[in-house]
Amino acid sequence: MWVLAGLLRAMSWIGIRTDVLILELAGKEPFELAQATNGYDFRFLTPADIEDLIGLEPGTERENLKILFRERKLCYGVWDNTRLVAKTWCDLDQLYHPARPRPLAADEVYLFQTYVDPNYRGQGLAPLMRAAVCASLREMGRSKIYSYSRYFNTAARRYKAKVGAQERSLTVHFRLFGKWSRSLTFQWCN
Repeated sequence: MWVLAGLLRAMSWIGIRTDVLILELAGKEPFELAQATNGYDFRFLTPADIEDLIGLEPGTERENLKILFRERKLCYGVWDNTRLVAKTWCDLDQLYHPARPRPLAADEVYLFQTYVDPNYRGQGLAPLMRAAVCASLREMGRSKIYSYSRYFNTAARRYKAKVGAQERSLTVHFRLFGKWSRSLTFQWCN
């Protein structure tokens, strides 16, 4: 599998780009949140938290964060005392897809750009945050919770599986020299 990932990366250098994405649907049964939260605070963020978002993920552009908030995107974060240590974005309007974005229904939401501080990785924080945001979104009436993972990102796929996410489809998106693109989607039910 790593050979194929390396080959796809090498092909992108000459203008042939291939993205292989897995669409996941959050499991119907919420992940058990009763496990120890170690004093973490889980909540939706506001534009007042932009500086904390920049501190969490170096290279994040302030203007991009302002745009996300203006576009009604929600950001869910995990705090360790006064420090933001993880976040994920929620889109209530559109399921992003490289070739075919589609509007979301009133009971759907799309999660994207999850990030955990490197000092907190490997401690089960990503699945705990995912479970907490899913519970909050379900309380808002958003029962169908989607996300994408790159096929070769086994860590992301593993943590989502840990909280019961079901892989629903595989999309291979080809772009040649920035001028031509095609997508192939293979769907299945779990």
